[in-house]
Amino acid sequence: MKNTLPILLISLLLILAGCGPRNSTAVKKSTERGTAARVTSLVSPEGNLTITVGDDIPVKLTCPDTVKIDSVQFFLGGELVHTLVAGSAFPAGGPVEARIPTGNESTGKSAVRLRVFLEGGKAETQGSQVTFLSDIQPVRYGYTVVNAYPHDPGAYTQGLQYVDGMLYEGTGNRGESSLRLTRLETGEVVKIRDLDGDLFGEGITVLGERIYQLTYKSRVGFVYDKTTFQEIQKVYYQNREGWGLTHNGKELIMSDGSHVIYFLDPELFTVNRQIEVYHDRGPAQMLNELEYIDGKIWANRYYTDEIVIIDPATGKVEGQIDLKGILKTSDREPTTDVLNGIAWDEEGKRIFVTGKYWPKLFEIRTRRLGSG
Repeated sequence: MKNTLPILLISLLLILAGCGPRNSTAVKKSTERGTAARVTSLVSPEGNLTITVGDDIPVKLTCPDTVKIDSVQFFLGGELVHTLVAGSAFPAGGPVEARIPTGNESTGKSAVRLRVFLEGGKAETQGSQVTFLSDIQPVRYGYTVVNAYPHDPGAYTQGLQYVDGMLYEGTGNRGESSLRLTRLETGEVVKIRDLDGDLFGEGITVLGERIYQLTYKSRVGFVYDKTTFQEIQKVYYQNREGWGLTHNGKELIMSDGSHVIYFLDPELFTVNRQIEVYHDRGPAQMLNELEYIDGKIWANRYYTDEIVIIDPATGKVEGQIDLKGILKTSDREPTTDVLNGIAWDEEGKRIFVTGKYWPKLFEIRTRRLGSG
């Protein structure tokens, strides 16, 4: 035992001596990699700046006295929109203070990125985010009822479209979901295709000789033959939920209950592009059933009596239609649900609206409030 203890101590010291420098070096290298700090500081925009489309974005970039900034490139939504050069846009060497015009940006969130070029050839990147509100105040509309037609009070209306003198309607709720062809004047269901009992039907649209129908959370849709209602194919989409559906003649236009609207390829069902819908105060949430009318998107807002009119290019809400009181109290039952369903007679320039479990469908004419 007297000879064994010194040997063990010596062995332990050798192990510690061998491990120490290597671990120290590894920690040092790891720390150096993790602390490659920027020498510039982005003071503004900081976090998520909210401004109105057309307003300037305030930029403030500081740096130590030992660092000189040559120029700054300003990217908005991935696009280079402005370049600031020392001596003309800001004092030679920095710091940088400027205001970047936003022009005709679309509404919604956009990434802000600054590429900062330093004296000596080095460069670094700073980033932030900006949310654009609409720069227009939506026009407020009321309504006048032109005609009222019968509507199946057992139809949980999810989608509605007027084509060739007939109404195509999609209904929801599990065990009740269907695709229907009905007569406007009588509400008679001429043709019906029921969905499987485990599916919750959502928006529909008729494009050419095909009918498209979404489902709620299953992320599966269906394409039918317009004449026979026979299923042509199933389609799958990435959105977490399917809500409203319409088209602009080339693309399907889809909502998912948020303030985002998606434009889809009708063959592949992939997203071509998307817009974020904002008015001058914030996002227009809960967008539901959709209709494309004279180049604009009309959308029911779930749990409200409001239809919003949206510019499909910019996402700006251009109008708000208040339909409060259109279904009288005497026509309501305990099961009567919310306003949902917009159809457009392009030839006759007629607008039709209804709701979930409503006994009536209305032809309306809008009127600008305050204009008589």
